[in-house]
Amino acid sequence: MKRQALVSMLLVALVLTLLVTPICAAKKITITWWLNPWRIEPPGFTGERAVTAEDFPQWVKEEFERLHPNVEVKYEVVTNVGFAQKISAAILAGNPPDVLRASSFKKDWALHGLLEPVDDYVTPDDVADWYPDAYEGFRIAGKHYMFPWSYGTNGMGSSMLLNPEIFADRGVELPALPERSWTIDEFLASGKKLSWDDDGDGINDHYALSLGAQDSENNPVWLYMRGASMFNEDETKIIIDSPEGIAGLQFMVDMIYEHKIAPVGAEGMGIYDIINLFHSQKTAMGYGGPYEIGRIYRYVNEGRLDEPFEVKIAQFPHLPEIGPVAYHASGGFMVFRQKDQEKKEMVMEFCRFLTSPENTRLLKTLLYITARESVNQDLYADSVFADEVAVYANAIQNGKQYYGSLEVDFTDAGKYWQAAFEAAFTRDKTPGEALTEFAREANKVLFKK
Repeated sequence: MKRQALVSMLLVALVLTLLVTPICAAKKITITWWLNPWRIEPPGFTGERAVTAEDFPQWVKEEFERLHPNVEVKYEVVTNVGFAQKISAAILAGNPPDVLRASSFKKDWALHGLLEPVDDYVTPDDVADWYPDAYEGFRIAGKHYMFPWSYGTNGMGSSMLLNPEIFADRGVELPALPERSWTIDEFLASGKKLSWDDDGDGINDHYALSLGAQDSENNPVWLYMRGASMFNEDETKIIIDSPEGIAGLQFMVDMIYEHKIAPVGAEGMGIYDIINLFHSQKTAMGYGGPYEIGRIYRYVNEGRLDEPFEVKIAQFPHLPEIGPVAYHASGGFMVFRQKDQEKKEMVMEFCRFLTSPENTRLLKTLLYITARESVNQDLYADSVFADEVAVYANAIQNGKQYYGSLEVDFTDAGKYWQAAFEAAFTRDKTPGEALTEFAREANKVLFKK
């Protein structure tokens, strides 16, 4: 009897174990995800209201949690201003997010073991589909640290925005499709016609474009288009104070004071000041790519602009002997070091979900080019902005990294760079003096020279 009772107890225990085990096997996993405030329309978005920065991550959260009931996704939309500082503080505190959109990637994070390589979690088909530099651009010491998502940027430093209505009113022709490429002489001739005085006081009320000392995205292109470069070939020295660099900065100063196609006060202006002048149609040209066209419509939906206006994309002007120049970078998602293998597998699955062909297509609502060649083939076939996207795609084929490769962290030199433009725009220093002083200070902090 005792033996039968013992067997019965064991059977009951076994049944209970079998009943409980499936419940316990699905361990609860929390994934933290930080991203920029991109206003991406998720599937099913009706358009009855303005899309917000929360719509896309909320959809991702709900959809991924539906597919993986044991997972909770906690996202945070981090403002562009202060993004780099926030992630640096989180790393120092030992509490970075699991997944971060790569707007602030640093090589040292990979070298110091703060990031997870993704090589074992991508497929050969993925690698074949991604543009080579979108994947290989984040290769450190033989390993890759990025799930590619976007190809190119918002267009800052890569292309220009033109208001065709102002061009037509002033009798100025747009650069011709399909490339909308123009020379510096053609640009300058157009710029003078696009700048005028309304009230006869001798000061222009409308300008071709605006400049800003705090605009780190676009300022370099005016120097690079002259043939300048920030670094020497092996990136061990700042050389932007070359004759070519000085000529580029001199041209920027001349746009303000000699040609009068850009307003004074550039020493106190940043990129959003420049954007606002373009949106208010005080300037005929602005900066950016197709994404900035989308910004106009979002601003209308949000009540920040009264009505939309037509915008065309053009390449930056160039010297014929040098050819067009543009900034180019790719973006995606990186994974911070994971201590738990089961969670690591799920975090990688989350990144695969974000960068799948289907979900990569959602970048269309931002007028972005994706990192997947297969997706781009027909993404804008039915879009009224197809020509503008094509012009931008053509521009970034001449892409450069204005602030160096991943081998260089330009951050500590940034304040000296801005100071150089402030000094030149106020004419406190000549362009040569401003860039010479910048190079001297930057070489000290970056290379101890």
